[in-house]
Amino acid sequence: MVKIFLKLILLLYVLIAAPVYSQVITVKAFTDSSDYLIGDHINFTLSVTHSDNVSIITPFFRDSLKHFEIIKELPAETKKTDNNNQVIFKYVLSYFDSAEVTIPSIKIFYRTKSDTSFQSVQSDSLTIKVHKLNVKIEEDIKDVKPPVRIPFDWLSLLLWILAAVVLLSAAYIIYKKYFHKKKIEEVEKPKIILPPHEEALMKLDQLDREQLWQKGFVKEYHSRITEIIREYFEKRFGLPALELPTSEQLELLKRIPDAQQIFSLTESFLSNADLVKFAKFVPIDGVNQEMMKQAVEIVNKTAKKELEGAANNVS
Repeated sequence: MVKIFLKLILLLYVLIAAPVYSQVITVKAFTDSSDYLIGDHINFTLSVTHSDNVSIITPFFRDSLKHFEIIKELPAETKKTDNNNQVIFKYVLSYFDSAEVTIPSIKIFYRTKSDTSFQSVQSDSLTIKVHKLNVKIEEDIKDVKPPVRIPFDWLSLLLWILAAVVLLSAAYIIYKKYFHKKKIEEVEKPKIILPPHEEALMKLDQLDREQLWQKGFVKEYHSRITEIIREYFEKRFGLPALELPTSEQLELLKRIPDAQQIFSLTESFLSNADLVKFAKFVPIDGVNQEMMKQAVEIVNKTAKKELEGAANNVS
C-alpha cells in the first residue's frame, strides 16, 4: 500500500514539474578577452538559448552599455539546435580610459505559451581591464625582431610571369570575341537620400507601430523617441545632439533662429523623457501618447522651408 502511495506521489510530481522544466531559457554574456589596450575593439556577445515554447523580446542594449563607445551593432543570429533555439547578439565596443570596468548584466524579457505575462532573466556581469601600452621612454626605438632576408626565387618569378601572360592572352581573346562589338552602357542608379524631416517621421512612425510602452517597455520607448529627435537635430541644425546632455543641447538650440518656435516644446519633451530614463518616473498612458505628438510636431515645424517652397512651385 505504501509503495502504491509513493508511486502516485511520484507521478503527480512529474505531471506538475514537466511544464516547468520544459520552459528553458538561459543567457550567457562574454567577451573575446578580459584584457584590452585603450581604444581596442571589445567584441561583446550575448547568447540567449530558449525552448520552443518561449518567445523573447529583443533586448535594448544602449542604456546598459552607455559607459562604452558603441562601434558597431551586428545583426542578431538565430540558430536551431535540437529542441532549443539560440539567438546571438553581438556588439563591438571600445573604452578610452585605463581602468577596470564592468559590463553590467543584461535583462532579457520573455513570455511562454502557457503564460502571456512578461518574465525576465539576466546575464552575468563581466569585468574587463583596459590599460595603457607600457612604453620605456629611456630606451632607444628598435624593431621587435631584426629584419629577415629572404633569398630571391627566380623560378617562382618566371612561373608567375608565364601565368600572367597566359591569363592576359585569354582575357584579350574573350574580350575580342564576345565584348568588343557590344557596348553596354551601365546606368548607375541614383542613391535616394531622404531629407532629415522625412527620415525622422518615418522612424517615429515605425516606433509607434512597435507599441513599446503599451507592452510595458516605457523606458525603452522614451530612450528611442528622444534618440530619433536628437539625431534629427544633428542632421537638421548640425548640433552634436547625441553626445550632449539635455541642458547643453537646449543652450545650443536656443541660438538657432529656425528652432525658436519649438524651443519650449523641445524643452518640455526632453525633460519628460529624462524623468523617465533617469529619475524612474512612471508616466501615465496619456503622457506616452503626448510624447509622440510632440516629436512629430517638432519635426514638422522645423522642416526646411526651401523644401516647402519647391513643393508649392511644383503644384
